[in-house]
Amino acid sequence: MKMFNFSKKLAFGLDLSDISLKIVQFREDHGKFSMSSFIKQDIPIGLVKEGVIEKEDELVSIFKRAFAKPNGLPFSGREVICSLPEEKVFVRVIQLPKMKKEELADAIKWEAEAHIPLSIEEVYLGWKIIDPISEDIDHFDILIAATPKYVIDKYLSFLRKVNLTPIAFEPESSSVVRSLIKKNDLNPTIIIDIGATGTNFVIFSASATRFTSHVDISGNLFNQEIMKKLKVSEKEANQLKIKVGLDKTKGDSKTCKAIEPIIDDLGKQIKDYIDFYHDHSDHVHSQKKDITQIMLCGGDSHLLGLSEILNLKLNLPVKLGNPLVNITVDREPSLTKKELLINTTAIGLALRQII
Repeated sequence: MKMFNFSKKLAFGLDLSDISLKIVQFREDHGKFSMSSFIKQDIPIGLVKEGVIEKEDELVSIFKRAFAKPNGLPFSGREVICSLPEEKVFVRVIQLPKMKKEELADAIKWEAEAHIPLSIEEVYLGWKIIDPISEDIDHFDILIAATPKYVIDKYLSFLRKVNLTPIAFEPESSSVVRSLIKKNDLNPTIIIDIGATGTNFVIFSASATRFTSHVDISGNLFNQEIMKKLKVSEKEANQLKIKVGLDKTKGDSKTCKAIEPIIDDLGKQIKDYIDFYHDHSDHVHSQKKDITQIMLCGGDSHLLGLSEILNLKLNLPVKLGNPLVNITVDREPSLTKKELLINTTAIGLALRQII
């Protein structure tokens, strides 16, 4: 029987993107958890580019100032679980015949070379065996993740300069799944993580991430189209996006029309990925072969009317995710539902030691 360790310090999750850094830490009390400390700090454009740290010293200065003044309690400890940008991580599911565990590492290395577009010497490779949902499976399904060494090496250098100890790096998709997919939920699901600079697609089925992709559709793109079509400032465009979105009942059809083509493209791309999964799902050992639901997260997932339009386009249930679905909360966090969805990745990272 697992005993609660009341003195245990839980590592915090760090989600670093091109425009912001987000940090979340939980505390435990008698099996219940509270989000004790969190930060969302915008960072200037150019410090991080496409997930790669470019201006380390400037980022270090911003991080130190933000870290010293969290919302909530001071951070406990110096251990961190850090996200890796989805556009720089190659995630695949491979199959290998049953073999001794000590033979797996070499076999995975050789098999991985056929599935990633870089030399195995150029990447850090991580893997885990997917828990089978049936005892009669005659092979291993293995989730592999490969990231260019230069990406992680820059993260390691940054973390040393801010005096943090990384205990794990993981793709954004892994963190998002941990946050949003309820334990023992075997329904094939596509998660759409709509951020300010891009959108991640994650297909989860039979206890594992099966496919990930990153596309350029973003909250900033919504703003740019509103600016261009309505001849307004960036600030006004963002306000219209939040206030009106795709909801024509708000009496502003121009805003809706400005971003409708982007949503049409988003819907088409989601359908393409759903069809791709359907055509390649024979290796997924589950009675349910088709995607059964769409889950939204990220800062622009709250776009008014988005869930309803995607539901009509794709004929699937579409809902906003709940990043705290897998834990018993001691007290409600002082974040709105939208703020929780903005912090989905950081929350998932911080939950790694809990669930």
